Amino acid sequence: MFSSGHDATNHIDNPLWLYSIEQYKKPGCADFLLHAQDNYALDLNILLFIGWLVTQKKCYDESRSMQWAHAWQAKKVIPIRQVRQRAKRLSNLHFYEAMKQLELSSEHAQQALLFNISEVWPVSELSRDEIFESSLKKYAADKPLLEEKSWLQALYKHLQP
Repeated sequence: MFSSGHDATNHIDNPLWLYSIEQYKKPGCADFLLHAQDNYALDLNILLFIGWLVTQKKCYDESRSMQWAHAWQAKKVIPIRQVRQRAKRLSNLHFYEAMKQLELSSEHAQQALLFNISEVWPVSELSRDEIFESSLKKYAADKPLLEEKSWLQALYKHLQP
């Protein structure tokens, strides 16, 4: 449904992907986000997406179109990640690296979906802090982690350019 978007959705240079690469390289960010993914079942790509949305003054919207991105994560990214994690225990570095690249490609495709979906979302009048809080509540309302102010502050810090 979203594959016919403009070139930015299909190339490495879409603004969400570039933002994500830059944030992920920041000291401590990768470890923090991977911990959130592995220990709290949060989608690292959605967290990065929320951070990028703040820079665009847009609020996360759990609209019907988001089902595509969630389904991609569940049916593509997670199974590939599980195989990559199992491959890490093998003594075949070449296979592990190939699985790592495949996982990265699947995450890139999910981010292209997210970028494309967000193109039609309106700009918000809320402050950056309000956009961040509102977006996280919409995404992870059922997660007790959102009650931990220090965790939220650390996440916000990691997601700011």
